[in-house]
Amino acid sequence: MVQETIKVVKETEAKAEQIMKDAAQQAEALIEKAKEDAKLLKEDTRKAAVAKAASDMEAAKTEASAGEQSALKNVEQEIQKLRNQASQKEAQAIELVVDSLF
Repeated sequence: MVQETIKVVKETEAKAEQIMKDAAQQAEALIEKAKEDAKLLKEDTRKAAVAKAASDMEAAKTEASAGEQSALKNVEQEIQKLRNQASQKEAQAIELVVDSLF
């Protein structure tokens, strides 16, 4: 009976030892998986940030271009307005000169 008890205790200790080894291996595997998942998440986050930055940059370029076109149009309109005014003043000046001559 004592031998059976000793045998059962040794078997239980062996099983417990195996369970501990298995648990340690599973823990290590889980840690490695978590590290790999974190690495992939970090890379995905970096890629998303790069894509967002590129998209934002393109939007800013488009907006700047539109603003530039609008400003250019306003400048061209102002130039045309000044030309028209200059032309009117020129006509008035010619008329004044002609009137003063006669």
